[in-house]
Amino acid sequence: MMVKFISTLIALILSASGIFQGSSVLGDTKDRVITVPILLYHNISDTNSDDSRYTVTIDNFTDQMEQLRYWGYSTISVKQLVDHIKKGHSLPPRPVVITFDDGYLDVYTNAFPIMEKYGYTGTVYIVANRLKSDGFLHEGELETLLDHGWEVGSHGMTHTELTQNHALVRQEILQSRLDLEDALETRISSFAYPFGSVDWYVSNKVIDYGYQAGVSVGHILFHSSGTVDNLSRREVLGDADLEAFGDLLPWTNYYVPAPRRKYIPQ
Repeated sequence: MMVKFISTLIALILSASGIFQGSSVLGDTKDRVITVPILLYHNISDTNSDDSRYTVTIDNFTDQMEQLRYWGYSTISVKQLVDHIKKGHSLPPRPVVITFDDGYLDVYTNAFPIMEKYGYTGTVYIVANRLKSDGFLHEGELETLLDHGWEVGSHGMTHTELTQNHALVRQEILQSRLDLEDALETRISSFAYPFGSVDWYVSNKVIDYGYQAGVSVGHILFHSSGTVDNLSRREVLGDADLEAFGDLLPWTNYYVPAPRRKYIPQ
């Protein structure tokens, strides 16, 4: 037990220092600990500036994506993160997950083209009963995002805080997944807890109802098999400058991947 604890502690230290950047630090999947920042956005817009917490301007978002590229980050989906934790699938150096909650249309009109410029993809969480509402993403935009490597997850049927009403979990968690899968003809494998609010009952139901993962809001950068039902995301606030943005990330030095070594016969 003491050896296992020491091994995990060493792994966390090495991962935080950037020595292990996007790769498993322990061989056994049940012990795999990985450092991956998961960022949370809502609106990317210049027209919702009154709600400064949830709205990042287009210029600021562009600067943030450019900075991620400068620091050598590669985007992965929530599913890729979970597949790494559970199955040991490979990850690129300095992986980052970029997520968007609520499914606002400006994710498609504003964030998507900026991220395309840098070769980035995201994971967008949809409130199922807003799929045909004005100002939100519809099937057509979501299918385009899927075609470009994005992931779609559920954010509930009506964006209800489930810790306040456990009687609604089947409708909000299970039915929202089924409706989104029918509409988009794709697998919905992760659930974003509305308001970031989660308890043991709700997180257990996410797994019981066929999801691979659940995501909330927090500050933790380390993920393991014990946290896949409650992956912590760091919220990017609307008034965050690049220094504050950098504080959300584990690696903020310029990075150039090492070139592949060529085998030279003797």
